[in-house]
Amino acid sequence: MTTESIFHPQVRVQTGVAPARHGAGDCAPAGSRFTGIGAVESLLAGLTFHHFGIVVTDLDLARELYTVSLGIDSWRTLALSGPAVRRGRPVALDGTRVAIGRLGTSLVELVEPGCQPGTAREILDRRGEGLFAIGYVVDDVAAQLRASVAAGATVEQVRPDAGHPVGAYLDAGSGLLVDLVQSGASWPD
Repeated sequence: MTTESIFHPQVRVQTGVAPARHGAGDCAPAGSRFTGIGAVESLLAGLTFHHFGIVVTDLDLARELYTVSLGIDSWRTLALSGPAVRRGRPVALDGTRVAIGRLGTSLVELVEPGCQPGTAREILDRRGEGLFAIGYVVDDVAAQLRASVAAGATVEQVRPDAGHPVGAYLDAGSGLLVDLVQSGASWPD
């Protein structure tokens, strides 16, 4: 049986098939490339969950909505600025606002993208508001990026640059991005 991703209709995932597992620092076996669920599974093996990323049009309204629907009563809000690299091209995060709220032992990140081209802006424009990323803490973002690309993922965006990444969005074809967060780094700055 196959199902279609609601985010990427061209991606079909065979259900009932367990993908091979690889450790977070391990590269996939030579010559193998995963897609869809297999790529996501190979990326997430051994990583620690950190947050859900939700892209929104109006951060203030979204905070009110998620305060009620998720029971998050306290938010830390900040404006992002500075560089990022998206699909090999420099972009600015200026104008992007985020709100971080605690949900049990995890976090929820609401992202109101600025007008600059970037991953969150494209997703909001293409799909509208909603869950777009699941964040994981990693010890070494650069090493995880190498392993993830070897497993078949595509690097969507890196912060602040590819030479010294402290965060990155990866697309493994599942419709949700994987947001890598450097352990010990100031997040989401």
